[in-house]
Amino acid sequence: MALTTDFVAAVRRQGSIPSNTTAADVLAVGDEEIQARFIALLESVRQNYMVRELVASVDARGKVPLPARASGAAVRSVQLQVNGSWRSLPQRQMEDEDAQTTGQPSGYYLDAGSIVLLPTGSSGALRIRYCARPGKMVLDTDAALCKALTAVGAPGATTTALTAAFTGSLASCDIISVGPAHQAKAIGATLGGAQPNLTVLNASLLEQPIVGDFVVLADRSPFVPLPEELFSALVHSTASNILLSQAYLEEAGAQEGKAQSCIQSALPMLLPRNEGNPQRVTGGLRRALGRW
Repeated sequence: MALTTDFVAAVRRQGSIPSNTTAADVLAVGDEEIQARFIALLESVRQNYMVRELVASVDARGKVPLPARASGAAVRSVQLQVNGSWRSLPQRQMEDEDAQTTGQPSGYYLDAGSIVLLPTGSSGALRIRYCARPGKMVLDTDAALCKALTAVGAPGATTTALTAAFTGSLASCDIISVGPAHQAKAIGATLGGAQPNLTVLNASLLEQPIVGDFVVLADRSPFVPLPEELFSALVHSTASNILLSQAYLEEAGAQEGKAQSCIQSALPMLLPRNEGNPQRVTGGLRRALGRW
């Protein structure tokens, strides 16, 4: 698994990075590369990497803010709860707002940072799916920022018991998966109890935690928050940028070439995610015809 201490060591080794470059510097450059290159790369293959969901209620003006971690201030889908089930809402034009009357939501549009339901002022519970921006990398050895779960209880009526010697604030935490995608299993959750015996509300969980997952301060990650196959690509890309900042132009170019090669080697493993059941083309006219 791609822990951040392994990542820092690999960047130093592959790039022969001078010792005056701290671990914090290496992680910061890695975060910049993830934001600038790798999130866009994963989104471009359209395989739902990093997609998470949020259930939110609409305010009195018929608006709900976009999730704070939504990459690109964008959403993957919006659904409305109707009679206990979820119905997909179509995206419509902002100009449709004036032509609507009151009633059950029939669609939505996006403004700068909100989802606005149509008709104007309508309300309901929304399920929003979006690409969740990964947290900034922190050293997995810092117990005040992150700690691995050593035990997970069976889900209770409202909470799940967790065991982790986490010494940081419990007011706003994420739970990051030890699995191959290192996705967030909880985002901005408030934990109860006191270390090492913690609890989390079941309603705050996107997935059930397991032993080996990490409790972290919100918007942090003890893992390289990418599929494991992109670990080497990020190592070389990060080394390239550090060397470039230190004017080692030839060495930086060599590392960038290796990063590109690693990305190309990883793509066949990232796309498609299910070899035996490829996705059919949907959306637009094909989706409309399929309804009949």
